Parts: sequence; structure tokens; C-alpha cells
Amino acid sequence: MTFFPTVLAIGVGATIGASMRYYLTVFINSIFGHGFPYGTLSANVLGSFLAGIFVVIILEKAMLNEVYRLLLLVGLTGSLTTMSTLSWESVEMISMGHYEQAGLNILLNIVLSLSAVGVGVVLARYLLGQ
Repeated sequence: MTFFPTVLAIGVGATIGASMRYYLTVFINSIFGHGFPYGTLSANVLGSFLAGIFVVIILEKAMLNEVYRLLLLVGLTGSLTTMSTLSWESVEMISMGHYEQAGLNILLNIVLSLSAVGVGVVLARYLLGQ
């Protein structure tokens, strides 16, 4: 793919992913409050789950065109998940002396996100008959 179609595919996916992250975070925080970054955790777990599904569909099953990989994996799930916000929120907790909460935040994000990718891959392979 040439430069502009690549940028366009990633940009469209990133716009959708960032918007999903924003509204998901607002929604989750309205339910659980702001005492813990549940919104970021939810976005990271959902994005990781979707990435697991997309990897199977795009790369293993349908072997879709490169534009779909860029749009869905790089743009959408890359923008939906957010390592920078996880890092910032954790450092903020540490600076306020909330070490246990920061550790829990980091642990939950890593363990649940990795698990979500695995579940997404297994689920997609099962549903698509491998």
C-alpha cells in the first residue's frame, strides 16, 4: 500500500477506536465512579479481546487485504487500548502514595488484557471452525 491509503486506513480505525475509548470510559466511570480507573481497564480489555478476534479473522481465516489489518488492528484496537493512560494513571496513584492501588491497576490491566486476547483468539477459532 502507498502512503496515503495507509494513513487513511489507520486514521479511520484510530478515529473509531479513540471515540469508543472515550465513550466507554465515560460510561464505565458513570457506573463505577472515579476512585479507580475502571474506564481505562475496560477499554484495554475490550480492545485486547477485539484484537484477538481480528487477528484470527484477518490473518488466519479470511486473509483479508492489508487495509483491514491496518484499519482494525493498528488503528481501531491500537487507539481503543491505551498504554499511555494506564501509565499516567498509575504514576499519578504512586505520586499520591496509593502504591497498592497502582500495583493493582497495572496487574489487572496486564493480566486481563493478555487473557482477553487469548479468549478472543480461542473464541474466534472456535466460532470459525478451526
